[in-house]
Amino acid sequence: MKLALTIMTGRADPKIEWITQSLDQQARTGDEIHLIVVNALLAHDASRTIDVGPGRSPSHPWLAGVTHTAPKPNVWQGAQRVTSSDWWATSNARNTALVVCPEGYDYLAFLDDRCRLGPHWLDAVRDAYTKRASVIAGAYVKTEGPADDPLQQVTAKDHRAGLHPSGKINCGGGWLYGCSFALPLAWALEVNGFEEACDGLTGEDYIFGLMLGNRGRRIDYRTDMLVMQDRTRGNESCKGSYRCTDKGVSPNDKSHAALARFGKRDRTDARFTPDLTALRARYQRGEGFPDVDRSIEHRDWYDGQPIREMT
Repeated sequence: MKLALTIMTGRADPKIEWITQSLDQQARTGDEIHLIVVNALLAHDASRTIDVGPGRSPSHPWLAGVTHTAPKPNVWQGAQRVTSSDWWATSNARNTALVVCPEGYDYLAFLDDRCRLGPHWLDAVRDAYTKRASVIAGAYVKTEGPADDPLQQVTAKDHRAGLHPSGKINCGGGWLYGCSFALPLAWALEVNGFEEACDGLTGEDYIFGLMLGNRGRRIDYRTDMLVMQDRTRGNESCKGSYRCTDKGVSPNDKSHAALARFGKRDRTDARFTPDLTALRARYQRGEGFPDVDRSIEHRDWYDGQPIREMT
């Protein structure tokens, strides 16, 4: 199996080694897994690198390579932001992974940082990789406790697992959330990745799932694709350090407006999300990412407020 495994992080201590230790136990002979680490901290400080190990070695025979990159320039976070502080921009970060995914790797899995993989996580990905019948969305459990304690206190459970403890075939795109999912690269590019109008808001994962469903791609929820997410306070929780806001009052708020505006589409809106196929070609030519256009006033699509004024 040739798998590009993307890990998103904006934390000082992302515990990537927890993931690689899990893969040491689950990988098979001949597996080639390329890690893509999209690290928001690199956007401000090139020294904020993450050690994921020595590459392919006797200790990590499955590790084919590592791409460690900052998210591509954007208005919400990083050195070229127009906001006064860093905001939530996970669509941009995941789209960065789609752009930098090496040639020869046509299947991606996504994870958040500070995760321990369930014992059958990679088997579930391998099954989906082989069959190419559906996008798969994995289950999660959130925990808190000492970082070296595998029996941490459970603070949140996946309600989908309560409804369908054995998983659910064709669950619908609205169930694609929870940090762990996998699909062919070509399917992600069919919808042009994640809607970047969701940056500053969240909700990009299930809108991505809805777009895939609108393209006719089946989404399966798999409880064997389980991750345990450590969300102990004090490790620079992304949603604690990166601002986001849902303007308005439910149900007349920005999140419902995003669902109505983007969840019915089968491709991202070109006004907010660049053409990722063209951007991949540019990146592969060695031209890097384009800079944020500073000649225009960037405004929130929801109410027209200048993004530089958002707090």
